[in-house]
Amino acid sequence: MFNGREENERSLTAPLPAPRFVAWWVWSGMGLLGLIGVLWWSADTKGTSTGARLAIFLVLMLLVYLLWRATRAWLAYKPGAVDVQQLEDATPASTPKPSDVDLTAKLRQRLSDSSMYPPTTLPAQAPPETFLELLGDVEIDPKKLGTALPRLLSRLRPKLAYRVGGVLQFRKMAPDQFGMTVTVTAFLFGGSRATTIWGSDWNDVIRKASSWVISTLLPVTRAGRMPPWRRWWGRELNPELYEAYQEANELSRAGRHLEALEKYFTTVRLDPKNPYLRAELAETQEKLGLHIDALDTCQRALALDGQYAGSYRERLWLGRHRLRYFWHPRRFRELLGLRYRNSIILGTAEVTADQWCNGKGTNGEHTGKNLTPLLVERYWPTVPRLTGTGQNEQTCKDSLWKMLTNRADREKIRLVFQLASWQETKLLARDNKWASVWLYWPVLLWSWARMIWPAAYYQSVRGPRPPVTLGAFRVNRKAWAPLRLAWASWAYNESRGERERRAQTGWGARSKIAWNGLNVKFLERKLRSATRRARGDWLTNYNVACAYAVAVQADWDDVHRQRDLARHAVEHLEKAVLTTRKNFTMVERAWLVEEDPDLTPLRDKKTPGNELFNDFARTAYPRAETFEENPPGRQPDEQLREYDYRLLEETAKVMQQVWNRRSETADIDIQRAAEWLRTESKIWMFIRQISGKENKYRWQDRVSLIHYIQADCRSASCSAPGFPPPLVLDETTSTNARPGPTKVENALATLNRDIATAHAYSTSDQGQKLLRERAADGVARLDAPTIRQLSMGYAAAWQTLDDWLEREVDHRQFRKALGRVPQLTRPFPSTAHGPPNLEI
Repeated sequence: MFNGREENERSLTAPLPAPRFVAWWVWSGMGLLGLIGVLWWSADTKGTSTGARLAIFLVLMLLVYLLWRATRAWLAYKPGAVDVQQLEDATPASTPKPSDVDLTAKLRQRLSDSSMYPPTTLPAQAPPETFLELLGDVEIDPKKLGTALPRLLSRLRPKLAYRVGGVLQFRKMAPDQFGMTVTVTAFLFGGSRATTIWGSDWNDVIRKASSWVISTLLPVTRAGRMPPWRRWWGRELNPELYEAYQEANELSRAGRHLEALEKYFTTVRLDPKNPYLRAELAETQEKLGLHIDALDTCQRALALDGQYAGSYRERLWLGRHRLRYFWHPRRFRELLGLRYRNSIILGTAEVTADQWCNGKGTNGEHTGKNLTPLLVERYWPTVPRLTGTGQNEQTCKDSLWKMLTNRADREKIRLVFQLASWQETKLLARDNKWASVWLYWPVLLWSWARMIWPAAYYQSVRGPRPPVTLGAFRVNRKAWAPLRLAWASWAYNESRGERERRAQTGWGARSKIAWNGLNVKFLERKLRSATRRARGDWLTNYNVACAYAVAVQADWDDVHRQRDLARHAVEHLEKAVLTTRKNFTMVERAWLVEEDPDLTPLRDKKTPGNELFNDFARTAYPRAETFEENPPGRQPDEQLREYDYRLLEETAKVMQQVWNRRSETADIDIQRAAEWLRTESKIWMFIRQISGKENKYRWQDRVSLIHYIQADCRSASCSAPGFPPPLVLDETTSTNARPGPTKVENALATLNRDIATAHAYSTSDQGQKLLRERAADGVARLDAPTIRQLSMGYAAAWQTLDDWLEREVDHRQFRKALGRVPQLTRPFPSTAHGPPNLEI
């Protein structure tokens, strides 16, 4: 219920105590049984003696007390209403700030927008603090229980659970001058917490204060039992962790996956043992096309299951310890999404193996090299299945090490990944059977109870549903994984010479699915048997569609068979989209229409099912008529480079606005001007790195550029509504005017060369160094004409870059504009030819 002593001593105030509502309701039931027993005993005696009356009175008082504590604990756990009081102002009279009413409204809005604890803004009476105060004006008379009990029971349910108060503060210490002392009071069990938060402005203070309030209430309420906060129940939750997780979800829903990825890394750094955060990190990496990075995240997070690599491998290949999740069902639930994501990444082996062989990780080939020892330790049993001969453990490990480091043999690496995925899928389905004994029957029992409960029509099921359903497990185990394994086996044999080809593989015989001459009727029977006892949830239908889509690639010469398989795939995609569920967002649309490797055959213009898939995409996700001529689906590399192009376009627009705003300022401090040029140098450096083809998988460069632009824009009081752009364009955004993939790549390469030739970042870097030297010489400020000339030079360069990316001018105009940016010099005559000089 509480933190350990050492954890409590790390903070100024201990976390709020967790309400034990279950224990109080159990004791209330026992008290009710005791009251019934006393009444039964008194009924057997002739007349009601004084002792019997006293016993009834004492038992009734005890029952009232227990019910009072139970309702208070339940309200605190639920939680009940949260009263946000008017903020008090303790700042000096001359402090610049909005009104107290505005700041209070912003705090209430932030708490309401959290979708977790909507506070009540209406006046609410705090419940009585003590038991005697509760019974203050209620007369307990055994002769008048009919009138006293209703009055008493009406007071048992308190109206308010928590109260939030704040006092505004101000200090002269820069940069965080604005502050607030926040207090959270729990009326139901007498606890309270307080802290003082400081920020750069009042909006920053409100944001931090709301995060601290929610992170204080989260571990002691019902939401703390839900993932990903389950392990924080009754403990002190770091507000930075909660805020980073909330921002990551908001950025991901907005399609800004690069920034979301950075926030997910922050959450994993603050909570490294949380499997839910690791799974969301891997999913975001997969959306960005970083499949090797996602595989690395999943493989390293499997250690959170409490098994080292050798123990995990024994369970995976030898089938030992089958009762592991029977005794640890919660651990299975926590690792379910992570293990499922791992099997899918390994299963889409044509993509994973391609990135592995080409070294397309964030850190290039180093990502694969660092991951190789872990893969060898876990998946060396694939070697005997691959070679068909029995070998000892060390020989298999050495052979697998050579396979994974020989990046020229792509098909063999693909087959290794596919075998690992098939085995992971079988183990996951097997573990689900044992874990379901403890995990799923309570939910099923509750569903049956709701069918006969009179008020079931308005009640809702609480708690998270399992991320992967039974039907999805069965589809992957019976059809999707064997089908992909048969495809990888066929591709491997096709890449071998005649002497190296084998007539039939051992796993192909067990799965009974052959890639050449694929029996569509047999595949349909497999999928029907997999979904026979499963509910028609969206994930089951989606996995069935993926299995049919993968089968489209078998026997390319049979057009009728391809059209039949594509029709089945599209039918199940429609069922998946039309199934009622929450959170069907733009991200899901982007994954389905553009990114999922399983659906690649349906996006291919050469396949007969492409027209059906395009029609489904237009029906499920309507777009404007003028934009429909662009078919859905692009390669991840092309999508990433197109995003780089749009990011640089928006960067040019924002920076032009920033320098135009700066040109209107009067004289400024020279240190501030030096900071302008330092930031400018960093921006040009990141633009050059992003435009370079060799760095296109370094997502950190894009995130750093976005952060510098946002900071620069905020300091200049500029607005940037379109910055940064989403990774996937909105349905209403026109893409017809965008250049094609080849033109985008050529434009970025030209931009990279022009920036290197003009030394854009070095010019700004030299300028900021000169300003700091002049500041050391005693120059305190820059005059308005110098600022205007410098700002207009940079604004012209950014405007020309925007015009060039919009294909209105030639790139040579941009290079000339970069050469005309003023160069800061010391006050002495200059005879050199080049850009205009500004004497400081």
